[in-house]
Amino acid sequence: MLAVIAGLAVVWDGRMPSMSQPEITAPGDAALSAVSGARILFAHQSVGFNILQGMKDVYASAGAAAPTIVETRETLADDAQIAHVHIGVNGDPLGKIADFTALMDGPLGASVDVALLKFCYDDITAGSDEEAVFDAYARAMADLERAHPDVTFLYTTVPLTTDRGLRASIKALLGRPDRAGPLDNAVRARYNQLVRDRYAGTGRLFDIAAVETTVDGTPTTRTLEAQTYQVLNRAYAADNGHLNEIGARAAAGALIEVVAANVR
Repeated sequence: MLAVIAGLAVVWDGRMPSMSQPEITAPGDAALSAVSGARILFAHQSVGFNILQGMKDVYASAGAAAPTIVETRETLADDAQIAHVHIGVNGDPLGKIADFTALMDGPLGASVDVALLKFCYDDITAGSDEEAVFDAYARAMADLERAHPDVTFLYTTVPLTTDRGLRASIKALLGRPDRAGPLDNAVRARYNQLVRDRYAGTGRLFDIAAVETTVDGTPTTRTLEAQTYQVLNRAYAADNGHLNEIGARAAAGALIEVVAANVR
């Protein structure tokens, strides 16, 4: 056991994520205004709440009124700009796709201009078939785009987790994994590359994984069995998978820019 624990440093490549204070570029006034004028469906789970709080902070820092955010599965009210929905159940990405499809085919889908489904890190783990999940996601998005030509659909990568600490690594070795280990992030990396290969060229990709791993222009990468993968940088992390204030603002800024670039 001691030999295995000592070997954990090899799994981590002997490096921990950067703890430098990141330089975050805030969206400009034009982007903030464009997002405030759009009606958006944001389907998510817990990291999505971090992003929504980050969005409020971005607007507050700019001295601008933030979009009105409401939790609803019904028609978006006239005085609201963002409908956020606690989508599906974590660990069931296919169920989330089905829930998102039902939302878009209902009254809420008829009242929005922009829509996106963001998976949770719990949806893609070491036990996932990332190609099957991506194929289901891509088919559903294509079907929705045909069914709702007046809606702009954004695509997303799946969020990441940090490196495990020693205690969590020992628990994993004892059969109590937390879905936040090297194997989990390696599968997320493969899934995210499928997303980027298909959608990066559309200009409609919210690459939250790239935001989470990149501090001052440098990705936080690891290597496992010759595969390079990314982890959530601890400078952005509130815990092993959620975003602190800085990370939330960085992710919100990226989402604002993508939405602003695609408002019709």
